[in-house]
Amino acid sequence: MSVEGGKDPKEIGAMFSTIAPFYDPLNSIISLWQAERWRQKLIMGADLPEDGLVIDLCTGSGEVALGYLTERPDFKGYVYAIDFSAPMIDIARGKVARLGAPYPRRVEFLMGDATDLQFPDDKFDVASVAFGVRNYSDVEAGMAEIHRVLKPSGQLNIIEFFKDGVTFPPVEWYLDILVPLIGNIISSTKAYSYLRRSSREFCTRGEFEELLESIGFRDVTWERMGFGIAYIVRARKV
Repeated sequence: MSVEGGKDPKEIGAMFSTIAPFYDPLNSIISLWQAERWRQKLIMGADLPEDGLVIDLCTGSGEVALGYLTERPDFKGYVYAIDFSAPMIDIARGKVARLGAPYPRRVEFLMGDATDLQFPDDKFDVASVAFGVRNYSDVEAGMAEIHRVLKPSGQLNIIEFFKDGVTFPPVEWYLDILVPLIGNIISSTKAYSYLRRSSREFCTRGEFEELLESIGFRDVTWERMGFGIAYIVRARKV
């Protein structure tokens, strides 16, 4: 099963670097303050061993990576957080520095390519991607890399927009018209037109599940967020 990616990493990286200063507040505004709740569900549902290792891909401003540390007192392990935008990584590093001890010694923010991870096989207990999979240059390669670096029975946790997610006309209107309008005005870019378009061009839920299973993931589950605006997908490495 092939899921189209084809995004130019340099173009996408440049776009996210441009909107980095606006990213967190705009996500809150255009999601009507639901994005934080969705990310919290992703974090709280992750199967974290007490002293486990986590990799958070497309980490952006680090909200999910830091959430593992601040919202899961049962988790005493370490997080590697990867993104290809230097300004995003700088924002994430600033956040963990402001949190202070003991958090900076439990997370490392790194520049990197999610489709070519510089880690050995079978290293991580949990992997996560929040709103980043549809931006991969090669979705299949990216999911295969996650499968490679996860330990056997390791858990994949994704939250993403899908082509067939929203079927309620008022919500579609909000996403198609108001979100790009608000986002583009505040950020002074066309980035938020792209973000909506990318979800319409991404695969369906069925296609994505088929891809995960073809790579070797099993026990795929789905949780619907906000009228189907987003879905949390979880799976296990065989």
